[in-house]
Amino acid sequence: MKERRPNPSQMERGRHDSLEINLRSLDIFVLVAECGGISQAARRAQLTQSAVSQIIANLEQSIGVQLFDRQVRPIALTPSGAVLLDKARGVLLAAREAIQAARAPVMAALPKLNIGLVDTLAGTIGLDLVSSLRSIAALWSVQIGLHSQHRRALLAREVDIIISPDPLEDQPNLERYRILREPLLLAVPRGVDPDIADLGALARERDIVRLSSRTMLGREVDRLLRRLRIEAAGRAEFDDSETVLAMVASGLGWTIVTPLCMLRGQAFWPSVTFAPLPSIIAFREVHVLARERELGDIPRQVAQTAKAAIARRMSEEIAPSYPWIMETLTLPGISVVKPEETPERWRASAS
Repeated sequence: MKERRPNPSQMERGRHDSLEINLRSLDIFVLVAECGGISQAARRAQLTQSAVSQIIANLEQSIGVQLFDRQVRPIALTPSGAVLLDKARGVLLAAREAIQAARAPVMAALPKLNIGLVDTLAGTIGLDLVSSLRSIAALWSVQIGLHSQHRRALLAREVDIIISPDPLEDQPNLERYRILREPLLLAVPRGVDPDIADLGALARERDIVRLSSRTMLGREVDRLLRRLRIEAAGRAEFDDSETVLAMVASGLGWTIVTPLCMLRGQAFWPSVTFAPLPSIIAFREVHVLARERELGDIPRQVAQTAKAAIARRMSEEIAPSYPWIMETLTLPGISVVKPEETPERWRASAS
């Protein structure tokens, strides 16, 4: 009986069907696709451009299809590349989840937890976070800065978790926990009547002390004023809400902040009056963000602890002087209520 040999195309398909690729190659492929180019992906991966190019070329050879169209700039995924991108993300997530699950029984704590906080959070709940959750990591590294810095750090794997007003909605494969919805408030120097019916009139009479557009809240305030068609002149802007409130306390102008900013600048309360914004209600949200399925239950624990710490600080420090603020706060899963038996006090409890 004559031996039947497979033709060369069958042999080629068989070679491509074998698992000759590794997770690192898929990870680099996903990084190139998300960055939109070799050079940026190389910087993120801390590799040379030639090394990244070789990894992609080897991956294409192993699979037997072209993944990127290199004739266009920036390079674009081919139809095959788009299919692989969708599947590769799932494979990488599953692999990380499997590794995390395998490590869990022998890991009493993470060696190090890198967390990014904006200044209003670092100065108000940073201590509570570290003291309440110190057992989950042998070393805590807390980076304080702007939300844009934390966004880059999380995507570049320089931090593990961020607590930020920016939910990074354009980024896939992130865990998100909304921990706070808080109102925007008017802050004026003590002695200025806070019962203001026209924010535009205040803006014409006094300078605004701005949070800079480098901050998420500063941008939100700018958008709010544009929507109200209010031209607010100011001679100073700052990245730090505590400094902004210091300027208001000294009589240099008015501003728009939130309850977290109030807590951050509590030292200036005797010289500042806070009031609702006239004729409009505006809010901002705060979220805990982490890369999906990499830290097990830790992001949820951070979110729960952060919410509890915010609720406690608000109940104990803001409620006695500004009880109306408590009625405008939302902390998912936590009720902030005034007990009937002690109506002068507020308390936070799981709802």
